[in-house]
Amino acid sequence: MTREFENRSLIYDDTITLTVKELLIYKSRGLKSVKMEPNLHGETVIKQTNKMLIELKQDPIAMEQKHSEERFSRRAFLSSMRTGGKKLVKSMAPASWRMEANEWNLANYFAGYQFYTVELDYNKCTMCKVCFNFCTQEVFHVTDSYLYIENDKCVNCTDCTDICQEDAIRIIPDIKIKSELRSPLFSKECQDCGQSFYSFQTERKKCPICMNRDPRWLSPY
Repeated sequence: MTREFENRSLIYDDTITLTVKELLIYKSRGLKSVKMEPNLHGETVIKQTNKMLIELKQDPIAMEQKHSEERFSRRAFLSSMRTGGKKLVKSMAPASWRMEANEWNLANYFAGYQFYTVELDYNKCTMCKVCFNFCTQEVFHVTDSYLYIENDKCVNCTDCTDICQEDAIRIIPDIKIKSELRSPLFSKECQDCGQSFYSFQTERKKCPICMNRDPRWLSPY
């Protein structure tokens, strides 16, 4: 991803596809403005970003008119790279602006806030814990007979919603002060296999595996 910067301004042209998340991260790193010619997509993204920045109690990103000397094409920029203009490239894309794949979590840049709320349908959830294993951000965990959902860790990767067989999880975009959901669990013993399991329902008698197991199959335990 190549971006051109001048001091604390992003030089924008129509070869760039900006996103709200990208601008929010740049803002947290010190971005003050975007220099651009009139562009509907760019203006819309900046307005959406500024709306979120207001909710985050941050100053908005300014839109500035791009000067004529800044109007060179991406093709010319890439050509300068091929012809040895590495110093120019370095000055335009300093290390402080470049991002690795693991640096796209907005919560890392706005401490104390969450960008998503994870909702759980307790009537559907069987506490099979499959989502625990698939969640790379470790949003879910159980401690002392409570399920904890750390909303500020959620990055909306949707792994948990994709893997949930009961369709019990929803992720809602929602900027707010970070919160941790704590839900009480009942410790149970499965009447079929005798294994311990957790449930939100006191009346549940079988563990998630035995609930979904064909009675003709042998117990996996």
